[in-house]
Parts: sequence; C-alpha cells; structure tokens
Amino acid sequence: MSASNASTVVCVTGGTGFVGSHVVKALLDRGYTVNTTVRNMNDEKKLAHLKSLPGATERLRFFQADLVEEGSFDEAIKGTTYVLHTASPFFIGNATRENILDPAVDGTLTCMAAVSFNMGTVPSTHVYTEADWSREDLLEQHSIWYPLGKTIAERTAHEFVEKETPGFSVVALNPTWIFGPLLQPTLNESSQQISRFFTGDLKKIPNAFKSGVDVRDLAIAHVAAFEKPAANGRYVLIGWQATEAEICARIKELYPSAPIATEVDGDGKTPERMLFDSSKAVKDLGLKFTQMAETIADTCQSLVQHGFVQTSGH
Repeated sequence: MSASNASTVVCVTGGTGFVGSHVVKALLDRGYTVNTTVRNMNDEKKLAHLKSLPGATERLRFFQADLVEEGSFDEAIKGTTYVLHTASPFFIGNATRENILDPAVDGTLTCMAAVSFNMGTVPSTHVYTEADWSREDLLEQHSIWYPLGKTIAERTAHEFVEKETPGFSVVALNPTWIFGPLLQPTLNESSQQISRFFTGDLKKIPNAFKSGVDVRDLAIAHVAAFEKPAANGRYVLIGWQATEAEICARIKELYPSAPIATEVDGDGKTPERMLFDSSKAVKDLGLKFTQMAETIADTCQSLVQHGFVQTSGH
C-alpha cells in the first residue's frame, strides 16, 4: 500500500457489482481513497462486503446513483481525479433493449456528463486569473443560468468594443460571493448565505470554501474603474477565502448564544479550494481588500439591525 495515494480520490461506478467490487478492493489495497456509487444506500446486504474491506472505514465513501437518472453521478464524481465506470445492467434471462441496452448507453452518457461538468472541481494548482472564463456549454447543459448570463453578457461587451471600436473602453469586474453591510431594506441572496446560520435549522456546516469580497471594496472598484487611468479589461475580485466552518466560528465568536452549528458535514477532509489571483485589481485599481473577520462582523451587525436575524448574543 502506498500512503501517498490516499490524497488521490477515484470514483468507481457500480462498486457493489462483481467487477466493481474487485476494482474497489484493488484501489483500497493500493492506498487510494474511493468514492463508489450504489443504487440503494439502505441495502446493507449489498454494502457489507465492501465495508469489511481493509481500508474501507477510512477511505471508502458511498453515493447513491442510478444509471438512467441524469445528474445522479455528480456528487460521487465531484473532486475525484479518476473515474472508473463499471456500472452496467446484465441479465441472463428476460433481456430486453429497455433493461440492457438503454441503461448501458444512457448510464455511460450520464457518467461522462458528470465527469465533464466536474472537471473543474478536481484539486489543482491552477490559479484562476482574468485569462479564465466559465464554460458556457457546461453552464447551459446544467441550467446554471445566472453565471451563464453573466458570462455571455461580458463576452458580448468585449466583442462589441473590439468590433465597433467606439470612443469608450469596457472594464469588467468579476467578484464571487459578495458580503458586507446592507443599505437596501431587502435581504439579498449572498446575505442570506450568512443569515441562514442564525436560524438553527442548519444542523451541520457545509464542508466547503467560500470565496468572498466585501461589498464596499466592490463599490470602490466600480469608481476606480473610471478614475484610475490604468483600469482596463477584466478583473478578478476575491478579497478572501475561508471555509464555512471558519465563517461560522467567527459568527459564534460575535454571537455566542446564537444557534450556530459547530459540526461540519462530511468526512472531515479539507474541502476543495479554487485558487484565484486578484493582484491585477490591487495593482491597477489600488484596492485594499477587507478581510473575512471584518466583513462577516459587519454583515451580521447589519442583518441584526435590519431585523433579518434574531439573536440574544452580543
């Protein structure tokens, strides 16, 4: 067994099957971490032999998926480096096109679509800059309309300037999650990402990274886009990155009696993190990013003042 393989996650579809079971065993024997798909997570009889394999307790995770259900492989494949597709229906008797051919073909396409969609989630040393764009085909395929609309709109703006050469330039600001104090009387989506922690309904903290920027920094960037002579083209605006657990810890520090969850969902592994480079914005726009602790504190204070959250702490 190679201890160095434990950080490499391999997805095996159909892991409870004859071939799939041996593939899972071979991977565990070699020290890999394995995600495997099963049709029924509650069928303990079909899972027991895999759970008893050496290394399974530490490095084997189960995900429910169905060959003919679009998108059902997404969670199992997310964050993996390799996908081994062994799932396929097989019957000696009563074999028909509907129960053999169609599920086999559809299952392969479903798996391939999941791999294609989740390629960007593979842990990587790639640092995202202004040279990177969201893939429009994948966004449309999975009906992720908001970022698709943003992407197409920005491309259209740049293409217009390039083609028409008007007497003006275009500066595009690309933030991720935008947090900070509210001026408007309504609760916006990103602020709701913080207010949900106060309700007590969230029993476990999502095991994920949040990339954020303070709304006040973003506002300054808008002004700098026309004030600063160097401003031109695209800008990535990421002020900080933190796990949702770190965000919750900050909220709990400020409001100790609030019903903030403390247990992190999942298997305790460090969540995947995308790397960004906002140095161009710092250089050209003169930005100094507000850090997470201050942004979250001011967000929470604003939510309390507006009556969007109730807390007896602080």
